[in-house]
Amino acid sequence: MAAAYQIIDANTTIGAHPNHRLNMSIERLISEMDTYKISASLAQSTLGIYDSYERGNSAIIEAARSNNRLIPIASINPLRYFGSIDDMRKICALGFRIFRFYPIEQGWAIESAAFVNVLKQLGEMKLPFIIDASDSGAPSAVARVSSGYPAPVIIGSIAIDTICESLALMADNPNIMIETHDLYIPGALETIVQRVGADRIVYGSGAPLRSVASMLSYITNSDLSDEDKQKTLAGNIRRVLEAK
Repeated sequence: MAAAYQIIDANTTIGAHPNHRLNMSIERLISEMDTYKISASLAQSTLGIYDSYERGNSAIIEAARSNNRLIPIASINPLRYFGSIDDMRKICALGFRIFRFYPIEQGWAIESAAFVNVLKQLGEMKLPFIIDASDSGAPSAVARVSSGYPAPVIIGSIAIDTICESLALMADNPNIMIETHDLYIPGALETIVQRVGADRIVYGSGAPLRSVASMLSYITNSDLSDEDKQKTLAGNIRRVLEAK
């Protein structure tokens, strides 16, 4: 059923993981993309999450050059970033159209001055970003630090304890969107569409740590219209990436 839709996965990772022995190679990712008819994947490198964001950014750019179905995601660790706006421009000039931030894995507070400084610089580029916000209160913190941000803000890791909070924020912040990889809540997609519209949901699987098939089934088997499923599976993230 999923093959009837164009699919762009907004959340995939390649590289060695410090806590898992899964095969997270680029070959494994491309194989899963072929299996589930995924036309493109936004991909990040584990190096950028758990080691050095500079090394991670270089690695994912190289991977994307070797396979044009990969869209590279940039990362910055605010705890290790001492750069100026010129340094931010150099990162963006490598070929990135979107950033992702990892406060839990890297151990920093969303409302820290270091992260606010990163967002101030990134906002100059008007590039969208994705940030995981799994704990109660975290989505609200994201909304506070990104108030007035000039591009889409995509919140990931939304689950049963944060969906109501996120919906309340989305009602007042039209640039806030939700990425799906943790959103296994019966009726959640339908509720989001009813409250704020289908343009605010972005499909992400979390592959290979998460199952591609299960999140695809969650969306394709939902009560959303075919038009809204297509927006969720590809249209919305494509619009985000193409906007400037």
